[in-house]
Amino acid sequence: MALITFQLEHGLKAMGGGDEPLLYRDVGLRELTTADLIDAQLDAEKVVVQSGKAVAYTSDVLYGLNLLCRQVEYIGEIKGPLDIKMLKKLHVDDFGLLQSKAQELDLALAEALAERGRSNSAG
Repeated sequence: MALITFQLEHGLKAMGGGDEPLLYRDVGLRELTTADLIDAQLDAEKVVVQSGKAVAYTSDVLYGLNLLCRQVEYIGEIKGPLDIKMLKKLHVDDFGLLQSKAQELDLALAEALAERGRSNSAG
């Protein structure tokens, strides 16, 4: 399974074992699994009442955030998957970096898959 690592600029603050505040910067992002995709979609589903009837819908924003949470293998000593509350603690620059790196990983995996398809069909 592919894993990329990088460092956050501002870091994620968390409390250590001795109640001392710690700052974690090292991040590991992994490729998503089928289970991640399914679980993220289920977590993003909401039921609302519309015209007296219950209607289920999936929030694209919540789905994307749930995928990002699952893609985080670790931030420092904090093991993934994260929850959205943890994402909210990130500095906006670090959140943007996390999203950017996740997209880079997704694109690299898609390119590798496409390349494998081309080499297999050359045959």
